[in-house]
Amino acid sequence: MTSLVTGLGRLGRSLYARIALVYLVSLLVLSVAAAWIAVSQFDRLRLEMEQRMQIDLAANLAQVMRKPLRQGPRSSAAQDAARLILSINPSLPLYLLDARGNVIGNYTNADCPPDAHVGVAALNHLLGDAPMLPIFVAAPCSPLSSIFSVARIRYGSDQRPGYLFVLLDAGSGMSASLMLRTSSITRTLIVAGLLALLVSGAAGLILFALLTRRFSALTEAVQRFAEGDYSQRIAPGRDDEIGQLSRAFNDMAGTIESQLTALRENDRQRRELVATLSHDFRTSLTSLRGYAEQLRTSSELSPQTRQAHPDAILANAERLTQLAQQLSTLARIDAYEQPLRMEPFSLTELVYDVVGKFGPQAQTAGVMLSVHCTPRAISVAADIALIDRALANVVDNALHATPAGGRVQVTVTAEGGKAFIRVADTGVGLSAEELPLVTQRFYRTDSGRNNSEGSGLGLAIVQEICERHGTRLAIRSRPGQGTQVQFDLRLA
Repeated sequence: MTSLVTGLGRLGRSLYARIALVYLVSLLVLSVAAAWIAVSQFDRLRLEMEQRMQIDLAANLAQVMRKPLRQGPRSSAAQDAARLILSINPSLPLYLLDARGNVIGNYTNADCPPDAHVGVAALNHLLGDAPMLPIFVAAPCSPLSSIFSVARIRYGSDQRPGYLFVLLDAGSGMSASLMLRTSSITRTLIVAGLLALLVSGAAGLILFALLTRRFSALTEAVQRFAEGDYSQRIAPGRDDEIGQLSRAFNDMAGTIESQLTALRENDRQRRELVATLSHDFRTSLTSLRGYAEQLRTSSELSPQTRQAHPDAILANAERLTQLAQQLSTLARIDAYEQPLRMEPFSLTELVYDVVGKFGPQAQTAGVMLSVHCTPRAISVAADIALIDRALANVVDNALHATPAGGRVQVTVTAEGGKAFIRVADTGVGLSAEELPLVTQRFYRTDSGRNNSEGSGLGLAIVQEICERHGTRLAIRSRPGQGTQVQFDLRLA
């Protein structure tokens, strides 16, 4: 019972229930309005037909009344002629009007006031060519309006012009409501109208159910998506508003799902990096401690060994310094509330300085490292510390990816208000699958995983430095053919 009440309450709050309620109320109101208009027009049609059929009644009666009226409107001959007409139809009010519409002859049993009057304009309208029926006029002895028949006539010995006026619906007792109760055709029309109302109401409810079913499916998919089922998708179906909404939901769901996948992958890589960095720090620290203890405790070391130990300690310290610098740079980039230290500087000098720092490393690895710049000096406006780090990371990656005998070239050009920095190597290159991943944090290529010195942060840092400077990092590479990395800066 509780579930039934809950279901009915949910149905009452649904879009379908609201649309159905508005539709049924509108249909009922329109049906009542149509019925009221039909009844009123039906009654008007009855009056029009009656006036149209008896429009010549006054003219026919005028043939009977013309001769008696020569003796006067109230003469015994006129009275006898009027009684003869009323004996045939006692409910037929007959009046004689003068040229101004004043009643000068009342041949009915009703009492009329002395100033009884009929509007002449309505009389002339009915006597005109092709009058628009029905035409109503106020009855001379009653405040009600009625249809009528009229004919021009002359009366009295001096043949004065006047009107013979006949009310047509007085005392008929036939109303629209009476016809609705007594006419079989009318009852048939009422039954047909009710059936049409029921059929249209049922058809509308079914149609609304079909239309709102797609909304219900969309709502259910959104609810499931909100509960954690991020694989929910909706078939768009027709290209209407609901279909467009379904496609928009599918696009949104796909974006959110891909972002969640990226977050999970980012978290996995972060945990992998933490483990790697912990291993690297622990290995370097253990090595440092071992060499230091040997130097302190052992007195039998050869001169060559005593010379090699400080070199190994310095190498491990340099390794730890590089790791700390990468983590510090990454933390600074992540702090977006900290503004960039924008300043103009010579990009040409910075490139030569960075390449000069990597000269010994390139010579040791057997790689030719060169610089190609335009003859004139190129100045840019940027954060010099971040650009130094970005260029150093790119050059360092290129040197590690290039085997002995290869070459790495740094090119600086200026065009269209921008300076372009390009680092090209003849190294192992990247596969098409790895290319979009190398700028993600903590991602390391297959060659990088075999190299314990890689942290997976180099190109990720470069990418974020470029984004903060409003530029884009472009990478092109083919396996076995080397890699080319390029970004641009605004000229100072």
